[in-house]
Parts: sequence; structure tokens; C-alpha cells
Amino acid sequence: MQTGNRLLLSLEPSDYDVLSKSMRPMTFKAGTVLYEPEAPIDWVYFPEEGLISLLSVMLSGVAVETAVVGREGGVGFLEAVGAGVIFSRALVQVDLLALRVPAEAYIAAYDGSASLRRKVGSHVELSLAEARQTLACQTHHSHEQRLAWWLLECQDRTGGGPTLPLKQDFLASMLGVQRSTVSQVASVLKADGLIDYTRGVIQILDRPRLEKRACECYATTQHFRGMIETHGGGAT
Repeated sequence: MQTGNRLLLSLEPSDYDVLSKSMRPMTFKAGTVLYEPEAPIDWVYFPEEGLISLLSVMLSGVAVETAVVGREGGVGFLEAVGAGVIFSRALVQVDLLALRVPAEAYIAAYDGSASLRRKVGSHVELSLAEARQTLACQTHHSHEQRLAWWLLECQDRTGGGPTLPLKQDFLASMLGVQRSTVSQVASVLKADGLIDYTRGVIQILDRPRLEKRACECYATTQHFRGMIETHGGGAT
């Protein structure tokens, strides 16, 4: 079975062959909830197209976006071999095509392969580095720089197409700002010819200039990924 998921592509052929025996392609519409907090992990999802949001749900019921997952990674593959439950809500943000594996089959493959365990460990390392970079970014960089970074990340994680169906609520939650702030910043990028933005759809018009407008965090996280690949992790 062919894949464009970068985590799966990084696996040893023997590890991928074992997992592929249980993989099935599945599609999910935006708005579909794959997991609620504290739900048991029954399935592991490896996105081919689209985006999954991971949200922390507060006691008040407010849900805050803490990460997005696309074709660079997966959902459930860490938790399945840990506590067996997920502590975030996993919500399809952009129509999703994913390869789905039963948790039992994934756990058996993980337990039986040292190389698969190393790949998963490297992905954990990368995820932690990206989370720390995001915290630093929130303190030191402007809303405009951060929006440019996340648009680039979303384009990379959805497969590289120029059109991104991203709602204001999603972008506001990822940046930790009000919707009105997203509108103001997006308007500046639109006026400068970097993006077009109408009714929840963003089109990236000039990626090279958008990269220059983004903060250093985009290049930094790309460097992290390169380091992981060079030194044997290759989990992205």
C-alpha cells in the first residue's frame, strides 16, 4: 500500500510491511471527532491528506487548540503504547484521508520491532522540540510572523497544495488571539499579495515571500526535522 505520510515513509520496509497488513484508508469530513479526552485508543491514524486538531478541553468546556497533525505524523500512535488513552480531543479540522490501523495490530508491531520503537521515540523528541519552540514563539514574535509560520506548517502538513480551508476560529485558537486579530493580520498579508483570504479559505499566492515574512521558528523546526532524519530518527 502506497503512502505519502512522512512518518510511515521513514519506517524500515519490514516495519511498514507489518503495519500495512492491517491498514485501511478512511475518509472523514471536517468536524468529525475521532477521540474525546480519556477515550481508549482503538485506532491509530496516519493522515495522508487533511489536518487533525488536538484540543485540550478545560473544565468550563472551552477547548483550546494545542497542536495540529497532518501527513508528518499520526494520532494515537504514542498513546496506544503508553496509557492506552488519549487526553486531548482529536478533531478533523480539514477533510481527512488517513490510513487507519487497529491499536492491537500497531501495539504488536511496536513490541516486536526495536527499529519501530526508535522511530516513535524520535517523533516524541521532535514533538517536544516543536512544542517548546511554539512557547518561545508566543513570547517573542509578532502575530503576523506567527500566522505566516502556521500557514506554512499547515500547507506542508496537508500535502503542499496552495488552498487551505482554514476557519478564523482555528487560526485564532492556534495563535492564541481574538478572531478580529486574525482578520487584521490576514488582511495585511493579503494586501501585500502573499495570500488571498475569503470565507474561511486561504490561498497561498507567494510562498517564498511568505517564508521571509514568517518568524525564525519555521526554519528552526525544519532544521529540527532534518537533524532527526540525519541522526537516525527520521520520524517526520
